[in-house]
Amino acid sequence: MKSQRKTLSGLLLIALIAISCDDIVRSNLVMIDTVSLFTYSIDTADNNYSETERVNLQSVIDDIDSSVEDVSFFNITMRVSNIYDSSPETSFSGQLSVSQAGSNQSQAIVTFNNIKFEDFFTERSIFSDDIEGVSVVSDGISTLADFYNRRPVPLVDFTVEGTVNRAGGEERVVFDLEVRVYVQVATDP
Repeated sequence: MKSQRKTLSGLLLIALIAISCDDIVRSNLVMIDTVSLFTYSIDTADNNYSETERVNLQSVIDDIDSSVEDVSFFNITMRVSNIYDSSPETSFSGQLSVSQAGSNQSQAIVTFNNIKFEDFFTERSIFSDDIEGVSVVSDGISTLADFYNRRPVPLVDFTVEGTVNRAGGEERVVFDLEVRVYVQVATDP
């Protein structure tokens, strides 16, 4: 009889723990990290450049099997992946901006001034304090977060534009600029 009570008590305890764990899992958010990569191929014979990448943010959300509760950014990076025949000392200035597709109103996310190609041969965070000439625009970050949190999530244009300062006397400046947006998505499992 004592052994049956212990067994019954043990089973009840296991059932209560299972119910409690299930409730804990259901009420807690799961964090999922995603990365969006934009590659801009800049080819200019003058000093100006402008390239746009259109992104369907809904596809990022659709890749997640759960209901999205919140989106936050934990990093945005830039990297010059190729300079072709351009000088590593060549620098560029400008901004990365975001807008809803088709809108004329864009919001700068980051501005940069006289950034040398060679300083961005490795991926660099725009939030880093050790990069001179790079300024984060908090309103732009808020605008981007708002786009991710809308339902349905809109098509968004990421535009990089600015000027090039040739250091090697080359006729054309050709380079690839990679921008990565690291996002943390909170979901309800």
